[in-house]
Amino acid sequence: MTELKNWLLGLTAAALAVSLAQALSPEGTVKKVGRLVGALVLLLAALRPLTGWEGTLPGAPAIPEAAVEGSGQSGEQVMKILIAQKAGAYIVDKGQSLGLRCKAEVGVALDDSGWPIPWEAVISGNWTAEQKKALSRAVEEELGIPAQRQNFREEGV
Repeated sequence: MTELKNWLLGLTAAALAVSLAQALSPEGTVKKVGRLVGALVLLLAALRPLTGWEGTLPGAPAIPEAAVEGSGQSGEQVMKILIAQKAGAYIVDKGQSLGLRCKAEVGVALDDSGWPIPWEAVISGNWTAEQKKALSRAVEEELGIPAQRQNFREEGV
């Protein structure tokens, strides 16, 4: 019974922390990324009883080693890693929806208020001029990375 109580308290605390972070985060890209990270935090809190099990759930995404407790990395560093991974995955998915295969690496920086945001992108692949323009526009509109900080490299993926 104590384990159930501790799990519910942890889940409630995580929900309150995520709600507070959402309320305090500025509008725009930071809020969108914050929603994603908040959902991951709530998912991890909900799955906490399973953390004693060795291994991972089938089909579950790998948790970055830096995100493991006791890794010596700060919360800000972990958040930067998660944002870079999710933004890179968004670019690859968007590229696929435009009919191209690509790889993406995203650099993260702190904005004026100290929040980590996607800052630059290196996108590798093959594309037509129209596909490149559409992907560049999507990266700028959805991730807030302007065209001048997008580096497109044509190469086989």
